Amino acid sequence: MKTIDLTRIREALPSGANVTLRKTDKGTPYLDVRIYPGLYVKGSKEEERDLEEVLQWHMDIIGKENIMEIDTQETGSRWNTYLKKQPYDFIGLQDKDVDSFTGLPITELATTKAV
Repeated sequence: MKTIDLTRIREALPSGANVTLRKTDKGTPYLDVRIYPGLYVKGSKEEERDLEEVLQWHMDIIGKENIMEIDTQETGSRWNTYLKKQPYDFIGLQDKDVDSFTGLPITELATTKAV
């Protein structure tokens, strides 16, 4: 089983960027990555180099063999990394990751009984 460390992914991004673990309606896990305006100077050569470098780190941390597709939106300031359907151990989760992946607030998960 592949372990994906969300803390390492967050640390590889510029300070202030946001990563959230989500899943599609069909159950495919993906990472929603947003780099907010102001973290890069739009259109600069540094922005292009930095984004290429960040995407490379992102793929190295996850493992290219685990990535189904990277869908870049909004000129590189937002992208979704769709993972292949297989078992994963996600570590470094934040409450928002659990909420968005399960569809339940983490407080409800603690009180939900297994069926």
